[in-house]
Amino acid sequence: MERQLILEDGETRCWVIKAAFAHLDFEEWYESIPWQQNPIRMFGKEFLEPRLTAWMGPTYRYASIQWAAQPLSDTVKQLQEEIHRQVQPPEPLNACLFNLYRNGSDSMGWHRDNEPEIDSRCIVSVSLGASRDFLIRDRKTLEKWNIRLDHGDLLVMENLQTNYEHALPKRLRSDAPRLNMTFRRILSIPAN
Repeated sequence: MERQLILEDGETRCWVIKAAFAHLDFEEWYESIPWQQNPIRMFGKEFLEPRLTAWMGPTYRYASIQWAAQPLSDTVKQLQEEIHRQVQPPEPLNACLFNLYRNGSDSMGWHRDNEPEIDSRCIVSVSLGASRDFLIRDRKTLEKWNIRLDHGDLLVMENLQTNYEHALPKRLRSDAPRLNMTFRRILSIPAN
């Protein structure tokens, strides 16, 4: 399987292995994950996240959502091991955030995975189901990259979270679901 380099800027790289996990069955993964829709507080208002999510890994918090520690299932551990073989991250990835975009109305706005407990040197995602556009933009120049992620594609972001943001925009012509599993390393942060 060939790596497609999307961008490279010093130690920052983003690359994709197309169809690396094309053998995975969307329905099996969809049915095995305990989905929920969380209320989220942004800009002083509360609303439901525009997607379903689940978590496996150490305690984690983003925005106003607090995830309790949840061990990786055996199936997720097997996928994690295969990702480690293909990507060889600097440290083992120990957590997974699952996102279910039920159709093209579900989305994720511009953001960085830059919470202090995330080791942002390497974040890896696997896409299953419908093809969707994944956008990256330079925070200073606003230059954008549009990556079409298809079923089974493996996306790797290395040292990307400081200078770049990413998003999964609405695509109203898409009526099929997309499942995304984003593996990352959660660090132990001492309590204040």
